[in-house]
Amino acid sequence: MKMIKERFLKTEFGAEMANCIKCWDKWILLGDHEAACWCQAQWEVYKIALRQFYGIEYNFSRTEEYFGICTDEGSQWLMKVYR
Repeated sequence: MKMIKERFLKTEFGAEMANCIKCWDKWILLGDHEAACWCQAQWEVYKIALRQFYGIEYNFSRTEEYFGICTDEGSQWLMKVYR
């Protein structure tokens, strides 16, 4: 199945996944380890589902300039948020 990024992110699953990533970054910034770990656990489930349904291995990526979801080599971004 081919993923159409914009359409996927508008689904309930995609929107909740994007919210999880935004919250994860926020909790890391605020230093709330427990909340950040909860988001990481949720992300692991989303990651497995993405691999199962679309055959793409995505990862959480975070720098001082941006955060988001991308492939290992960073060539394909599902979601990228600039600070």
